[in-house]
Amino acid sequence: MIDFRYHLVSIISVFLALAVGIVLGAGPLQANLGNQLSDQVAALRTEKQSLNEKLTTSEKIVDASDEYATAVQQRVVKARLSGHRAVVVVLPSADGTMTTNLEGVVTQSGSALTGTVTLSPDWFDPSQSADRDQAAKEAASALGIDTSASGDVLLVQVLTDLTVSTGNTGSSPQRSAALKVLVDAGLVDSSVADLAPADLAIVVSADYAGTESAVTARSDAVRALVTSFAGSTRATVVAGGETVAAAGQPMTSNAVQAVREKSETAEIVATVDHARAGDGPAIVVLAIENVLDERVGHYGVATGATATVPRVLP
Repeated sequence: MIDFRYHLVSIISVFLALAVGIVLGAGPLQANLGNQLSDQVAALRTEKQSLNEKLTTSEKIVDASDEYATAVQQRVVKARLSGHRAVVVVLPSADGTMTTNLEGVVTQSGSALTGTVTLSPDWFDPSQSADRDQAAKEAASALGIDTSASGDVLLVQVLTDLTVSTGNTGSSPQRSAALKVLVDAGLVDSSVADLAPADLAIVVSADYAGTESAVTARSDAVRALVTSFAGSTRATVVAGGETVAAAGQPMTSNAVQAVREKSETAEIVATVDHARAGDGPAIVVLAIENVLDERVGHYGVATGATATVPRVLP
């Protein structure tokens, strides 16, 4: 049987250990731990300040580069696309500033701008397929297109006939009527009522997100559209900015990536993945010029790029 003295010794030992811990914690150990934590906080604060300074410097360098690119843009692109006609086709949710900059560089390059056609979200919305089919048939009838095609296949054909051609087709009442059908159906918006076809097409890319099947379907539709343009133009280029992943969505893509993913489109349609940058518009013009010289390239820094910038022709 354990007597009371054993319990007393145990209790005294516990209190002695607690007293020693309190003394050490309030004395040398506390000082060492406090000094270590203070040093670590100071080091982190210094590192953060250094990173902020580097970020500020990098932003200033980028801004300066963009200003320089904008300043020399007209000299770089001047007369490179003279004698051509270009149309700008804007995909849903594309950046408005990028679109405006691309419209401006078209005229600086010596090309005529026939107009800007903006596709609405309904163009790709699966739930609007029946309305698209109806609009496509009415527009095709106005254009005098005799075909067995229907649905989105016919719609792409109609838009291609309205926007691009390597011939000398001009505007006409039939073409205006067909364009009005698409506008009234809420599928497109056009900067002009009478749209003459162009021999160059600039497609302004935008991000789209959703399930894998939804994104794949959208990419297929984009590829069908630009492939049709490429077959009726002297050059087609898809231009966009960096992709920003959509929050809460399993997958995000864009038209530039869609073109690069498949060799069938990558071989006939050029792309620029940093058209939003200061030198982006000029690079788009140089990309078109290279396609006219039978060199289809993919420019930028994103997946699938074959070069940062196009070859500058004399």
